[in-house]
Amino acid sequence: MIIDMHVHPFCKEAHWGEDINKIAEKLLGKVKTGRRRLFKFFEVMKDKISIDDYVSTMNKYEIDKAVIVSFNLISAYDICLVNNEDLANFVKRYPNRLIGYAGIDFPAHNVLEQLEYAIVSLGLKGVKAAPPVQKFDISDKKLDPLWRKMIDLNVPLWTHTADARTVIGSITKYGHPMLIDELATRHQDLTIIMGHMGIPWFWEAISVVLRHPNVYIDISNHPIYYKYFPWDVFTAEGSENKLLYASDHPLINWNEILPAVKKLPISEGFRKLILYENAKKLLKI
Repeated sequence: MIIDMHVHPFCKEAHWGEDINKIAEKLLGKVKTGRRRLFKFFEVMKDKISIDDYVSTMNKYEIDKAVIVSFNLISAYDICLVNNEDLANFVKRYPNRLIGYAGIDFPAHNVLEQLEYAIVSLGLKGVKAAPPVQKFDISDKKLDPLWRKMIDLNVPLWTHTADARTVIGSITKYGHPMLIDELATRHQDLTIIMGHMGIPWFWEAISVVLRHPNVYIDISNHPIYYKYFPWDVFTAEGSENKLLYASDHPLINWNEILPAVKKLPISEGFRKLILYENAKKLLKI
């Protein structure tokens, strides 16, 4: 059994907002090779892949549940790839397989209203933030009312905690794990999931995870980085419960990342915790 904590449901049922060539240009600029590749990728997802295909592929790889996310970049790029209404519709279609984490348009002024609508009205179960791409400092005290409201609603925060080389104009420093250290210190009842292994700041990320009981980290990144990640530290520190499986599918495909996880030089017990048990406890399922 597997629970995937980070999946982008790019599909033909989702709302894409505008011409996908413009989306590719906004995200990658005018570099023709990269833009053409991203355009082709989006074209296939938009025209040929359904949410049913996602679930069929989950069945193939024995993925029991997936957290699906919105990529809300309205303020930063005037783009939203899969909106919160899409997520709610997909969850209604597959309530036993999909869990929706809302995209909040940071740093817009109405984040509290966005949160209330996504969680209370749409029934989504968490929040996704992407500070380097959305270009905001997640430790900014101006956001404290939002975090307090999330604590009241008992919903976790997933945040991009890594660089963001693939999006033009992203601000790398906003992905640094030490910003989470400050946030987790101020809001010790807020469950925080640091996404993408903290690359390239492995040790800083691990320090934050080990220090804070309310902070977890997922392993969504290209498997080439797995050989540099100090898995044994979690075992030595008695913190194997703090790692979560996530793929970033389809940006990193299940057929790449799952075989890599199954080959990790860790115990089978630790692997089971990563793939299923830790997420099951965090999600209360």
